[in-house]
Amino acid sequence: MNFPPLIQSLLKSLTLEEKVGQLFLLAFAGNNLNPITPLIVDYGLGGCYLSQENASNPEEAKELTQSLQKLTQNTSYQIPLILGVDHEGTWGVLVPYSTTGPGNLALGAAGKPELTHKIYNIFGKEMLSFGFNAIFAPCADCYSNPQNAIIGMRSFGEYPERVAEQVEAAVKGANASGIITTLKHFPGHGDTSLDSHRSLPTVNKNFRQLEQEDLYPFQRGIDGGVDMVMTSHILFPQIDSINPATLSPLIMGHLLRKKMGFNGVVLTDSMNMGAIKKNYPSDEATIKAIQAGVDMIMLAEEHYDHNSSIYIEQHMTLIQSVIQAVKSGRITPERLDEASGRILTLKFNKGIFPVPSKTFDLKPQFGLSNHVSVALEAASSAITVLRDRSQLWPINLNQPLIIINCVPRDAYAILSHTRGIGPNQSEPAFDIFQKELIRLGVGIKVYYYEDLKDEAIPVPLLSANSFIAVTEDYPLPGTDFETNLQKQLVNKLSVSMGERMIVLAFRSSYELSEFPLVSTYLCTYSSRPCSALAAAQAVVMKKPLTGRAPISVL
Repeated sequence: MNFPPLIQSLLKSLTLEEKVGQLFLLAFAGNNLNPITPLIVDYGLGGCYLSQENASNPEEAKELTQSLQKLTQNTSYQIPLILGVDHEGTWGVLVPYSTTGPGNLALGAAGKPELTHKIYNIFGKEMLSFGFNAIFAPCADCYSNPQNAIIGMRSFGEYPERVAEQVEAAVKGANASGIITTLKHFPGHGDTSLDSHRSLPTVNKNFRQLEQEDLYPFQRGIDGGVDMVMTSHILFPQIDSINPATLSPLIMGHLLRKKMGFNGVVLTDSMNMGAIKKNYPSDEATIKAIQAGVDMIMLAEEHYDHNSSIYIEQHMTLIQSVIQAVKSGRITPERLDEASGRILTLKFNKGIFPVPSKTFDLKPQFGLSNHVSVALEAASSAITVLRDRSQLWPINLNQPLIIINCVPRDAYAILSHTRGIGPNQSEPAFDIFQKELIRLGVGIKVYYYEDLKDEAIPVPLLSANSFIAVTEDYPLPGTDFETNLQKQLVNKLSVSMGERMIVLAFRSSYELSEFPLVSTYLCTYSSRPCSALAAAQAVVMKKPLTGRAPISVL
């Protein structure tokens, strides 16, 4: 490949071990750097995957990222690390300090690429100010399977043309900030019913079907200048009956490189996910991925034992297995130079290497009023009226407003126990919605799931002209948010009160088909705080709602 002169010279100087080290992007537990230090200093590690578990506030993040980069000063060529985070809106880090916006599905419902560009530009500026230099975003997956729990609201929607428009805007917005951008999960994770964190999904599509249903957003993102593409751990048997996408030369080489023309860095999704870990030995999977055309191996924290001695041993063993694969000829020197050269070129092009002369500045880049305003505008633009048979919207506020939380309170515990990966949202959407209504001067009467699940419907509810029942959902890695009990309560209420019932969904709208008796259904396509605020304000202001469904309404 035709690398810049500095990179060509560097490749000639790096040892085998240093080249291999660049191929790994690893996670570690908490803020203890002892486990990761020998991997950085002795092997010249390429980067780190960081989460809210590593740093929970801006000051911690700045200290952590600067400490990590300082470790590279003890290596031969002082090549800085890629420090990447899953900050994509629906998932985020440094919540609540950072701006998440309403998330991608809501941006798809808003249908305003200029807003998506602004939101992702904010993502880049804020993350850079914390010391992170890469975001693993945007998701280019088309959310076409209602049973897909892991992608869900992380996608911009179902329709390839509309998703592609949003993806391009997101890439260009983030790129304008200077941060590294990543498309995921190639060649598409939106039509799966299984979560690859747990097991290996299968999608029975051929090349033509992929082109029609999944690939266009990736192509627009590539053409828009994305820096990295993240692979998916999914088996496409009509394309490669043996290897999941991450390990497939046909998908990584022929499709992504040759057919779609991507020449940037190909990064795996976490190789610790169940789809890989339960089906392949770690060393063999890593070697096969590199052989297939992957440049960088990511091992994220979600499935690690926190024992530091095990951590160091496991990862040194894995790096050594790749070194031995090069020595034995299983990985050619050319393939190694190609992969490490791409990573080094990315660092060079993004100004990460040579070492920047200035340190990151925290002062102006987070918690800014214009960032909050953009997020709220996007959330407001996303709210969609999908059904209003009894003309209940806008709601009559001449009497106290009855609102029902359909979520069991104990279901929320998982939101802040995701080991730093996921929404990282300590306050549920319902609570924020309730507080904002009160702040706006709305008199409310609140019922909770626990009040209604086994009891007769209270008289005040029976006599109400209308009421709002709130449902929520949160995409979580390797687990599910409780939605079945919510649906049961909604359907129980709808039997006798459906013509007076407004469902306000802080989630996707795929559940609408399960509520045939519900008169009115509004969807925010997001459970983020800004969407809860926007929904409360919509109740009071009674402005026309302009959102457009980004997924099929069944």
